[in-house]
Amino acid sequence: MNHIFSQLNFRFLFISGVGSTGTFLEGPVVGWIVAQYGWSAMFTCMILLSVLGAITSFRAARYQRTIKLSLASSSSSLNQNV
Repeated sequence: MNHIFSQLNFRFLFISGVGSTGTFLEGPVVGWIVAQYGWSAMFTCMILLSVLGAITSFRAARYQRTIKLSLASSSSSLNQNV
């Protein structure tokens, strides 16, 4: 039983650590882009990444909705056969 908890704990810590990678890399990446291309390029980059994130979130939500609908329809068809 302890083995299962240690695996879950590792997974949780790994996922939590991956989330802070963006915070760790943000400063040097922003500084490099500003030094190489200027602030206008940085703002353009932020806008493009925000749009990409919004599109990705929208597609993920739509995909999750189709999965829920397909599970609901398969569940209702199973109930009809019983």
